[in-house]
Amino acid sequence: MSTCTRKANMKDSLPQLLFCCFAFFQFSALAQPTLGVLDFDNNSLAERQRLEPLRQGLAQMFSSELGQLPALNLVERASLHRVIEEMKLGQAGMIDDKTAQQVGKLAGAQYLLLGSFIYLPGGKLRVDTRVVEVETGRILKAGEETGKEGQLFDMVKALNKKLVKELALKLSATELAKLDNLKNVKFAAIMLYSQGVACEDRKDLNGAKKKYRDAIAADANFTQAKQRLAALEKTKS
Repeated sequence: MSTCTRKANMKDSLPQLLFCCFAFFQFSALAQPTLGVLDFDNNSLAERQRLEPLRQGLAQMFSSELGQLPALNLVERASLHRVIEEMKLGQAGMIDDKTAQQVGKLAGAQYLLLGSFIYLPGGKLRVDTRVVEVETGRILKAGEETGKEGQLFDMVKALNKKLVKELALKLSATELAKLDNLKNVKFAAIMLYSQGVACEDRKDLNGAKKKYRDAIAADANFTQAKQRLAALEKTKS
């Protein structure tokens, strides 16, 4: 075969090679479920106002932990909030399962994690979650965990493991161990962190930084607060 013929064959096969590569990456992306995490509903009667920032805080906690998993594509909170603002659904309590479906479709999510919490007597919290398939509106899995305020991260951890199982995510032992790395911190620190997330949602980055620093001061072991603060310090105020 002449040099010219070889060059021509290579030239002809290049588009096919590029198409195959593109198709492979597209298939890989589709093979990974895409999940969006909406703000939680506050169903508390007692301490309702005090716990209101936990709506955003819990959503960010779940997002931070699930975002570590390579087998899952996570829709950014900012993207979800843009869709919610465009649909004029920003007021608390305006997002039900039907409107959540619309948010999920516009944000490009295959699944949505919706949840709620309620403050119980004796300083306990109950956290409920459900995974909704955006295309059909079908609830795939509902989970519930109850515990003391100081055990909130244990509840988040248990609910995340249930979600991983329901979505049939294939995780290595190392990846599964990441979900176990979440350690309980003081509830006062969690509330400061939640206030920081709420500040971020309002685009008050300086306020968010202050709240994250306060959260770290309240509990030096609060890894998520350190991660959010580090991320913000890389951006301009």
